[in-house]
Amino acid sequence: MLTDVFEIEQATYKRVLAFNIRSGGNVIILGQAGTGKTEIAQAVCGEEGFEYIYLNLSVLEAPDLVGLPIIAANNTVDYASPKFLPRMDITPKPIVLIVDEIDKAKPELQNPLLELFQFHSINGTKLNIKAIIATGNLPDEGAFSQPISHALTNRCKVYRLTHSFEAWREWAQNDSLNALVIGFLSKNQEYLSRAVVEGDPTAYCRCSPRSWAMAANDLDKTSSQDTVEFQTLLISGRVGMGAAVKFRVWLDHYRHVEPIIEKLVEKGEKPSINDMSIDRQLVCAIAAVAAVANECKKELKGEERVKQGERVAKIAKNVFSWVKLLP
Repeated sequence: MLTDVFEIEQATYKRVLAFNIRSGGNVIILGQAGTGKTEIAQAVCGEEGFEYIYLNLSVLEAPDLVGLPIIAANNTVDYASPKFLPRMDITPKPIVLIVDEIDKAKPELQNPLLELFQFHSINGTKLNIKAIIATGNLPDEGAFSQPISHALTNRCKVYRLTHSFEAWREWAQNDSLNALVIGFLSKNQEYLSRAVVEGDPTAYCRCSPRSWAMAANDLDKTSSQDTVEFQTLLISGRVGMGAAVKFRVWLDHYRHVEPIIEKLVEKGEKPSINDMSIDRQLVCAIAAVAAVANECKKELKGEERVKQGERVAKIAKNVFSWVKLLP
């Protein structure tokens, strides 16, 4: 999708941005929608002690960036700079310019962007810009992306942003995201971000860190009177039907099965078969045996390995003493 472009995850992205701001450079970061490209850039600006100006190039026309011509008394032409640009004569403190949707900039913006990135000026008017951070989408995700001028990319460091689940989970916990969403994605990390099916222009609902954050916000606003079916409906509108059904199944497992399995594995408390349907017995059996298997997979050495063996023996005894009672 992107030829010879280095991939970085969120933690490295933050380091690159911090270096870029301190050194006064330009960087272009490309990645799937909803992976936090712009939000992380805004957060790093604050961490580095810089204010930022946000520009959405997808909605700008050439005059919005270049300014309108003014005919002076001596019949010379000057340009009235847009108010949002930090002119050197009126902006005492350097700022960071965050340029969003660079892949959707109109062709007539390409040339002024070259001057902006090269000299941090517009029509020769010097701007008090410390650094420029530009973000955009990938060419194949149905976001109406256009190729970016090589003359522009040559003025920047260019990277592709991927996502790290651990980095997302840390952010989600710090931001008090809905615990059910964090729990589900912790068990189903492949659903955090899913690429659009190639050649399908109608995949309007897609899993991404952003769509899950919005789904979590929706869940926060539901009440005890809202059914699981309604909650699933809300989630499906954000992340798609497949992920929503998976979430529904996990939610049922989380609420009813996981506490049972934990008591069986850790304490040997056997679930009552008489109180379980056949399918619930099957789910519990699979989950319990999986707990034993997961313990066996841990790669430990020395004394920890010995303790692990003792633990495996204990939980295996707890689990299989119940499994053998199943019809």
